[in-house]
Amino acid sequence: MCRVCLKRPEMADEPHGRCEACARAGRRVYQFRLRPTASGFQVGAGELSPRALRAQAGEGLAGYDAKPAVKPHLVATQCELVMAGKRLESIRISPGLTSQTGAVVEALRFASQRTEAAW
Repeated sequence: MCRVCLKRPEMADEPHGRCEACARAGRRVYQFRLRPTASGFQVGAGELSPRALRAQAGEGLAGYDAKPAVKPHLVATQCELVMAGKRLESIRISPGLTSQTGAVVEALRFASQRTEAAW
């Protein structure tokens, strides 16, 4: 199953688990693992480094005001960014984070402002 659209079968030689339509459109999914803190959440690990997150999605996260989509394939404290090139299309969160969507988006915004090279 395609990691981006979650509908079509993925292509055999596609390294990012995408279907043909998503690969042609340049859509990708980046997964992040959050860890709870006293003030909300913090990104603990991700498929992008903080510098790459800032370069790829920094502007999109700063202006993001939509509600994240809840997807059952994500576990506990995972979230995903769906990107088309450098444009942020949507944020997906696990069912366990539905009551804390604001804290999740804020954690992603804070992570995109970090200056370290790795998580």
